[in-house]
Amino acid sequence: MAPTKDLIWKLKPRDEAAEIELARAVGVHSLVAAVLRARGITTLQAARQFLEADLSSLRDPFELPDMRAAAERIVLAVGNGEPLLVHGDYDADGITATALLVRFLNKLGADVHYYIPHRLNEHYGLSSEALRAAIGKGIKLILAVDCGVSDNQAIAEAQRLGADVIVVDHHEPGPKLPDTIVVDPKRHDAEAASDDLAAVGLAYKVAAAICTLLELPLESLRRAFLDLVAIGTVADVVQLQGDNRIMVKHGLQLLAHTRKQGLQALMNISQISGELTTQDIAYRLAPRLNAVGRMGDASDAVDLLLADDPDLAMKLAVQLEAHNAARQREQSMIFADAMAMVSQEVDLENEPVIVLGSAKWHIGVVGIVASKVVDRFYRPAFLMCREQDTFRGSARSIEGFNVAEALASCSDLLTRHGGHALAGGFTLPVDNFDDFRQRLNEIARACMRPQQLKPSVNIDCEVDIEAIEPQLVECLWRMEPFGQGNPTPVLMTSNLEVVEVRCVGAEEAHLKLLAGEGHRVFDCIGFGMGQEASWLERGCRIDLAYTPEFNEFNGRTSLQLRLAALRPTTRQ
Repeated sequence: MAPTKDLIWKLKPRDEAAEIELARAVGVHSLVAAVLRARGITTLQAARQFLEADLSSLRDPFELPDMRAAAERIVLAVGNGEPLLVHGDYDADGITATALLVRFLNKLGADVHYYIPHRLNEHYGLSSEALRAAIGKGIKLILAVDCGVSDNQAIAEAQRLGADVIVVDHHEPGPKLPDTIVVDPKRHDAEAASDDLAAVGLAYKVAAAICTLLELPLESLRRAFLDLVAIGTVADVVQLQGDNRIMVKHGLQLLAHTRKQGLQALMNISQISGELTTQDIAYRLAPRLNAVGRMGDASDAVDLLLADDPDLAMKLAVQLEAHNAARQREQSMIFADAMAMVSQEVDLENEPVIVLGSAKWHIGVVGIVASKVVDRFYRPAFLMCREQDTFRGSARSIEGFNVAEALASCSDLLTRHGGHALAGGFTLPVDNFDDFRQRLNEIARACMRPQQLKPSVNIDCEVDIEAIEPQLVECLWRMEPFGQGNPTPVLMTSNLEVVEVRCVGAEEAHLKLLAGEGHRVFDCIGFGMGQEASWLERGCRIDLAYTPEFNEFNGRTSLQLRLAALRPTTRQ
């Protein structure tokens, strides 16, 4: 981690009169109103809708393109007893989306089957071989979930063989949509307000549309499936705004009481109990679901989410735990290798994009290592593993560099590609590696300014230390769930005195401070910030960027400041 005093501190301007007016109208702390306004939520209606996150505010699923045609075709298939195949993807979003549709269609009495590609043996997207085999066994309707929008050739072949195909995907379409029913909020003719749904959110929307056609209660659908929606949505790091925020908020409440044996076993082995947060999903549940797709057969994760027998569920959860441990070992090795390669092969002064490849790396893990490389150097990272004469890779990015657009600009060098603004996957011939690296860096130089490659901390508002009180923390937590697009609020207080400095944890990795002013002194914890102790000493003055929170220890609850950044005070 780079020293936080070197970060660019981005502070939002305040309008205290407008904050007070909004706070009174909504009934929240004035600093919560300041945070809302800093995030563009400035009207009474928008603030109420955001804080209440009421299920009645979910957008009509039929606003999505082709949704009515998709729902009607599925209802027809169920009514006629046609066998259906749900073809999913091997990440947590695709896994939960597949499980949701299989469970839902089973409840309707459908003859439903599923297929998940094997990451190590197959490429991302629809498997033509799997589709041919399924059609040969009598499948009449294929639901491509979390894939398909760029698989024109595979879809056309399936249609020639006599099957209908419905695409339920949230990835960026190619220049030409498949000639079939395509439910994708990123279609050019889709409404922008719903363009960031995860695949599992789209799957839920399909189920909701079918319930509407069949006049089935949506309340039952919500109780049955919003737990899965919460997991897949958080795991896929989509914006927790609008429908995503509403579904995740209610899904988190359901997760604590889920009756799904697979989820109970997964939470048990992840040592989760009580009410869940997005952090529990992001750092405990999602890595275990993703790990099996990275290291083995993701069908095991779908089987876990479909399991009704507690013994089978626990057996599958144990398998996921083993895959996760193997993933962690592989990740550590690749990350160390990548760090050495950056120092030897990458000119960080002149190359805004890090492009690395190795025959020793595991294709299932390069994506997560690319994320760690981005965190370390704050620039886009494209990591790939060599398989004979081909590279397969994953990309992760930062704001200002669109991975999907960059890959499209390199399409002449690639065998296949796809993804989002901040992440993607691709394959390319080994001989094109150098040209690919050069092209990506040319694209980055053209679209990014040098200051965009400097990490920053976004601060919602500056406050006086006297304002930090339990009531404020309770009010701030009304803004949950936190995640992409709705990060944990970060406040800033200037010119505080350091009372005590020490490092804690394994290898003294974490920073522990006592800091404040006068009688208002707080415990401060900076996870992974132990190196900051080198320039801190008792009595020095610092600026803090932090999130106030409750800390429970030995049965005692106290306020503490979780540090986002700190720097020497620049003004007295």
